[in-house]
Amino acid sequence: MSLSSPSVLADAHRVAFRQVWLARYGSPGEAQALAEQYLAEAGDDQRLILRMQLVQRRLDALHAGAGEPYRELAVRMQALGDVPGSLIAQSMALGAENFGGDAAGALAAYEQLSDAIYGMQDPLEQHAAMGSSLVLYQAAGDLVGYMQQACRMLQLTQEIDHSGMRSAALSNLGIAFFLAGDELQARIQLEQAVASNELGGWVRFGAVTILAEIYASAGDFEKVMPLLRMWSFPSKSAGLDSATLAHFHVLGAEVFASLGQVEEAVAYLDFLTDRSEDQHSHDLLCLLAMARAMVHQAAGRPAETAAATAEALRLVQTMPRSERTLAPRFWSRMAELVSTQGHWEQAYGLIQRYRLLDQAKKRDMAAVRRVAAQCQLDASTRAIEAAQRDRLTGLGNRERLIAVGDSWIARGLAPHVAMLNVRRFNAINQALGQDIGDAVLQAVAERLSQVCIRFDHALAGRVYADQFVLVLAGEAAELADLQAMASDLFATPLQVAGQWVDISTAWGLSYGPDHGSTMHRLMSHAEIALHEGRRSDASWTVYEPSLVRADPLQLSLISELKRAAQDDEFTLLVQPKFRLVDNAVTSFESLIRWNHPSRGLVPPVDFIPFAESTGNIRGITEWVLRRAMLLSAQLRQAGLVSQIAVNVSVHDVGSAAFPATLSELLNATGARAEDIRLELTEGAVMKDPATVIDRMREINAQGFEWSVDDFGTGQSSLAYLHMLPVSELKIDRSFVRGAAGASTTLTLLKAAIDLGRNLGLATVGEGAETEEEWALLRQLGCTTAQGWYGARPMPEQGLLSWLQGGAPLAGG
Repeated sequence: MSLSSPSVLADAHRVAFRQVWLARYGSPGEAQALAEQYLAEAGDDQRLILRMQLVQRRLDALHAGAGEPYRELAVRMQALGDVPGSLIAQSMALGAENFGGDAAGALAAYEQLSDAIYGMQDPLEQHAAMGSSLVLYQAAGDLVGYMQQACRMLQLTQEIDHSGMRSAALSNLGIAFFLAGDELQARIQLEQAVASNELGGWVRFGAVTILAEIYASAGDFEKVMPLLRMWSFPSKSAGLDSATLAHFHVLGAEVFASLGQVEEAVAYLDFLTDRSEDQHSHDLLCLLAMARAMVHQAAGRPAETAAATAEALRLVQTMPRSERTLAPRFWSRMAELVSTQGHWEQAYGLIQRYRLLDQAKKRDMAAVRRVAAQCQLDASTRAIEAAQRDRLTGLGNRERLIAVGDSWIARGLAPHVAMLNVRRFNAINQALGQDIGDAVLQAVAERLSQVCIRFDHALAGRVYADQFVLVLAGEAAELADLQAMASDLFATPLQVAGQWVDISTAWGLSYGPDHGSTMHRLMSHAEIALHEGRRSDASWTVYEPSLVRADPLQLSLISELKRAAQDDEFTLLVQPKFRLVDNAVTSFESLIRWNHPSRGLVPPVDFIPFAESTGNIRGITEWVLRRAMLLSAQLRQAGLVSQIAVNVSVHDVGSAAFPATLSELLNATGARAEDIRLELTEGAVMKDPATVIDRMREINAQGFEWSVDDFGTGQSSLAYLHMLPVSELKIDRSFVRGAAGASTTLTLLKAAIDLGRNLGLATVGEGAETEEEWALLRQLGCTTAQGWYGARPMPEQGLLSWLQGGAPLAGG
């Protein structure tokens, strides 16, 4: 096919459009530069030129008068045969009608285009064509339509696979709840999106603005004020949506006027003075007039207060669309203004009007909730996303922090990693109980989440029981006060379950790129600094290379691990796995214990992670493989179930010699490859997927089967799951335990089982300890169960007699 053929050129135009359009989610300036580069190289390629001009125009905010240039672009693109581009331009032209035009007519025109838009083949082009419709549905007060559009756009982001676009789509859901009056759901949605996703720039600012409005409506000034201080009067406002910027500063004027701080309120109004009001929607003009009235009232200027109040009421009377688009606080504040001027009947009328609008909103709220519930999100994707969060606090886990941090590094940002430990947490747990201890951790997470909202690139996470991480990236000026912020963060006690809990913290900090070029290295160095701070009782410790020193106990443990494998100090245990349809034993998992000559029985958690971090895991893996193969050969010879699973690490699979080691062990033990199942955690796979997947395929070709272990706790994606040569998913015990009594856990467990079935994989529910959990796994269609209800781990020497005795269920 010729490189100049229409289909090839159309693909090239689509790729260029995609690159520039996605760049605007991170940096409008970067998108502008990229568009200019394409224009410089376009020559006489008119379709490419028009597409770049379309994106450049959209980098500016929609405003009155913007519709005509979009309509001209749409006509020219249609004439050149670029139908998708023309639809995008038409949609944007209609969106501009929200600013002083015929918004109702524009919405009707958009709905006439909707069939053509929904039929667009490229998901990103369809998403771009739908974006402007949100302002039209909002203008019309059609909140169900807004939520339907937001849900469709969220679905499209799953196909587009761009985190910034997905974050924006999640924020749109929060805005839909807010518009419908469901401020609780809006707050939950937006706080989670802002605190736990890599939102930046205009995307983040839009969510922050709605959050600030929610906090202000609730009178929660402790949360409003930090947002106003951090985001007001931006020195670089070119990358922020001008309408949102105006909305935020009108809110600032309201807040400070209500607090009687006139000078500060006037500063917010002055910021808006030089900005053209043709970029303001009608409801924003109403709010601006109301804010001016509040400022005049706070300043003791009754005549000016009355004039501004009258202007706000005039604007309401001339609204060209549903009054439901006005913020609820407008009606209560306006009622206060007119009542202080002695117009009691008018105040009563405003309150009555608000009550009628509120009743309509409540009907909308129920409908909006139904739409959200029916939104066809992929259950398995939601389960994987949830697995990247800490179950107790909702913050990101270690894998999430590393993935986001590395993505920031790839974009040229330098993350700062602040790791904190809650001092005396064990004492709090013991004195007040685990429930209070959990509530304390949740309260710590809440404060960290609030900090995240103040920064352009910020993410909070929990990596251990009482250990949290705050990752920040951005300009040095934004991070200069980090230490002061850390010292103030827990200066006041936490209010937990009706009592005040005073906590202190230790912080360890590492800076990129000085302290590491990868997120894994930065996390490690922050943890080293934290441990040094805990050792020296310092509250704030910055990493430096001199903190890394050899620990004599660790050096001793390295030599002891090597000796343990040689001297046979390890003990092999096996735990049966049961087929749920008939409770028959189908296979076993091998487990290891260390009988240390002086320390006694050492559980795996006390030496396996250390062995992995020091590169000494391979000798342990080889010992377990040899013993498992010998046992498997013995079981096969006795005519019994003989498949045994062995856990391997990424260090094992990453070794080019591992396949040869497996072959040598088979030859030495007489075992069969099909009787040995290798288990690898999904987190290990994702550390180096390209290398690991190739090695897994090579080993699978030798006859070994693979399982994904602890599924749901890592960061795998459907794309990688399709590529892995696995035949079994082992669902982590955290999804099984207590699932019957927790709806969220049950949903995630079902999603994981359904995912395995849809991919043609067997599923194993780990950690099933009760009859209820066993029955639930069977009911949900899980293939196999493993846990104490079936059988506890047993020494290899006792396995043969247990099997010959009928292999009874321990809980049966």
